[in-house]
Amino acid sequence: MEHSRLKILQLRSHAGFYGVEKVVIELAAGLSARGHDITIGIIQGMQLDDQDFQTMAAKKGLAYVVFPSARPFDRQTIIRIRNFIEAERPQVIHSHGYKADVFAWVANRAFGLPLISTCHPWLDTERDYRAAFYALVDKVTLLRFDRIVAVSEEVRQRCRVGLFRKSSIPVIANGVAVEPPAPAGWRAELRLQLGIPSTSLIVGCVARLTPEKGHCHLLRAFASLKGKSSRPMALLLLGDGEESKDLKDLCRQLEIADQVFFLGHREDVPALLAEMDLFVLPSLSEGLPMALLEAMAAGVPVVATAVGGVPEALDQGRAGLLVPAADPGALATAMARLAENADERHALARSGRHRIAAAYSREIMTEKYEKEYRDLVLRKGGS
Repeated sequence: MEHSRLKILQLRSHAGFYGVEKVVIELAAGLSARGHDITIGIIQGMQLDDQDFQTMAAKKGLAYVVFPSARPFDRQTIIRIRNFIEAERPQVIHSHGYKADVFAWVANRAFGLPLISTCHPWLDTERDYRAAFYALVDKVTLLRFDRIVAVSEEVRQRCRVGLFRKSSIPVIANGVAVEPPAPAGWRAELRLQLGIPSTSLIVGCVARLTPEKGHCHLLRAFASLKGKSSRPMALLLLGDGEESKDLKDLCRQLEIADQVFFLGHREDVPALLAEMDLFVLPSLSEGLPMALLEAMAAGVPVVATAVGGVPEALDQGRAGLLVPAADPGALATAMARLAENADERHALARSGRHRIAAAYSREIMTEKYEKEYRDLVLRKGGS
């Protein structure tokens, strides 16, 4: 039993290739490397042209199946998932996010297979009533699951409310693989492509351009450093989202448009991370951001806001600088400190890589989930 091959369906509703999708890819890759039979089930809205999730799965050599969905809770999609379960008979269904949770539970009712869900942070339920409704639906649905996992201690505490108060909710931190270094000469090529002077310090951020990611505070902090640092700086923003236009307008207002580069969604994030001198994550709320872990794994010194699982990932400030959320002044001070101190940047980079190897590697994450799967199969009398 301990060394038997497991057959797992990983289910996620696709709205773009972001942090949760990266977790699914990393976990599927880690499990496949350990000899397990893994299929990624992608619930995809018919109106969504984005194929990035499928492209990344294919690039990693991972098996996937797309379940088209014409509306938020499409009965035909649930039937397609149910038919897949009946034909393929996975031993465990592992869902990520409220929509995947609901579809997994309904589609699985005829089979009674073990259900496990990973709780990534819910959206802002205080100001967004639709998000609050979806979070409520998810919480009710999760009562029917065999196991709930949280990506950080803060998320676990947020899960342990109401009927979940006495539930045993393990924490399994997200994990990343260390990518091979970018080809030699890439840094000069990148600077040439973007018109960044060779003397400039490259600061970067990888995050969706949405309000909860706090880009406006980063831009204000960056603008306040203009002309005050001994080295000129360039800011790379990787990601797309609803705030793109507003953030570009803010850059013009702050007179930093010539120093800020909106690169949109990129498939070469590891290569771009390797060229950054400093990674900054100004989020107002988080679970355990994959972009942060990827930056640490790439050996980039980090400045990040103390939200969600970030302080734990940065070892309470020993593997990166922590600042309060929504505080451009504190963000600017931390950025200036590292811009002027190469030795500290290098020390934090080493600490960050060590932190990933010790607690946030893909192998560690994979082993912990594998243990949960085996326990669920054993409890339900599977083989």
